[in-house]
Amino acid sequence: MSAIAAGSSVVEEIAERRRADLADELAGVGQGGADVARSAPRPIAARLAAPGLHIIAELKRSSPSAGRIAADGDDLVMRARAYEAGGAAAISVLCEPHWFNGSVDDLRRVREAVSVPILAKEFVVDPRQLRLLRAAGADIVLLLAVLHRKDRLADLVSRAFEHGLEPLVEAHTHAELDAALATDARLIGINNRDLRTLLVDTERADRFRSRIPDDRIVIAESGVRDASTIERWRALAFDGALVGEALMRADDPAAAVRSFVNAGRQPSDPAKVARRPYVKICGITTAEGLSAAVHAGADAVGLNVVAGTPRALAPDLAIELAAAARSIGDASARPDVVLVTADTVPEGLSAVEPDVIQFHGSGPADPTNAASRRRWGVVHVETRPGVGRDDVAAVRSLLEHGAERVLVDTAGGLHAGGTGVRSDVATVAAIARDVPVMLAGGLTPANVAEALRAIPATAVDVASGVEFARADGERPAKDPFKVALFIKRAKAARDDRPNVPFGPTPVHPGLVDADGAGRWGMERDFGGRYVPETLMAALAELETAYD
Repeated sequence: MSAIAAGSSVVEEIAERRRADLADELAGVGQGGADVARSAPRPIAARLAAPGLHIIAELKRSSPSAGRIAADGDDLVMRARAYEAGGAAAISVLCEPHWFNGSVDDLRRVREAVSVPILAKEFVVDPRQLRLLRAAGADIVLLLAVLHRKDRLADLVSRAFEHGLEPLVEAHTHAELDAALATDARLIGINNRDLRTLLVDTERADRFRSRIPDDRIVIAESGVRDASTIERWRALAFDGALVGEALMRADDPAAAVRSFVNAGRQPSDPAKVARRPYVKICGITTAEGLSAAVHAGADAVGLNVVAGTPRALAPDLAIELAAAARSIGDASARPDVVLVTADTVPEGLSAVEPDVIQFHGSGPADPTNAASRRRWGVVHVETRPGVGRDDVAAVRSLLEHGAERVLVDTAGGLHAGGTGVRSDVATVAAIARDVPVMLAGGLTPANVAEALRAIPATAVDVASGVEFARADGERPAKDPFKVALFIKRAKAARDDRPNVPFGPTPVHPGLVDADGAGRWGMERDFGGRYVPETLMAALAELETAYD
């Protein structure tokens, strides 16, 4: 293993040596175009978007900070298979030869031996390395923000996607994190180890997590010694943890990985489960979008049949998608099929046989075609604050007339239904404290957890917030990654925050408003309007004159 020169930056010295090592090999490698690898890339983003925190188990023989880690006879392929058996979501392979005693050949051999995605833990100093790593079988590539200018880092991320690689952009400082977030990378890593000095701050990841939007997959790296660290990171909404030295030193690597995997699982205790919202993915237009919602654990899927709206389905397609929803996966976990309509159920849709009919129009719901179905209603509120009292009455009226759930959405769209714009938080929170509601409008993977912690809604509904970007005239389609991440963020929003309310917490009217005499309280025994006794005659005179 090479030594680090005194006073030098470790990462810069390693990067400089890597440039020299690869100069001849890269001379004949082009930068553009995708490469033909031995097999198709194994997807990792959707896997990390599943509930809980997932383990990326690392293979490394040595490191500049720890020296020799693996024994001379340690078989990396056998250890990789043990990692997979223990439940690792992916395996990281060191490719740097001098300080880590790794190689791209290690990556090739491990890729052939396991079925999980492989992370190329390489010091990428040249875009042409991406082609070599993909050709060797890498599915994910590490990109160190410390090594690149902001624009160059963004370019490397784009090139990685072009080659079929999922980039994991790693940061250690605020500036590096800002550069990482300015790219299109879906995976953001926070390294507790400063690669310049090799010093570890085990709480750095904790401090940085709140600065990363929830629409990115966030991975904590370095400093793991036991399962309690993994439990803490899961509670802080990390999606993954990269664990190396602790696993390489384990006598039973499968059992070691399994202990970390179990620590990262989403809690299953009844108290937490009861606080999780019901999640509906609305506006399904394709079989792929439906499959993504079902496999990600959606509680309901919405099929829109309101003519003239962007996600309106023809009767034949609505019937086909409803049938598909009932055939995917375990029957006990299948979502409710919700037929979204305006004021009536259009002709030709009886074969859909929905579990729920959601009336989304402005008029009263016609129960003729919904007598035997569960019914949902919708109340549209303004985006400005301060208009909640009449809305509470509207929600209460729908519930009293048989609606099982009531969506609270924003008003003013071009079509019947939602606007894709968030309503005023204080207004909807006031409604949700009084009556059970499903929150809709302007929700995305980035904001749904924050919304559920601010508003005690019992359910959430999303359509445009989990779709691919589209040009004018294109039909909306669901992005499986966004769907999975939305459901994950929503379901975990209140898991480790027992102080956050879930569902209505009605307040007695007497604690909110005073009566005509100025009295308040549950028994109206506080307040009131009083005047000194010496002024009673004057008050009586005023009352007489007023009358």
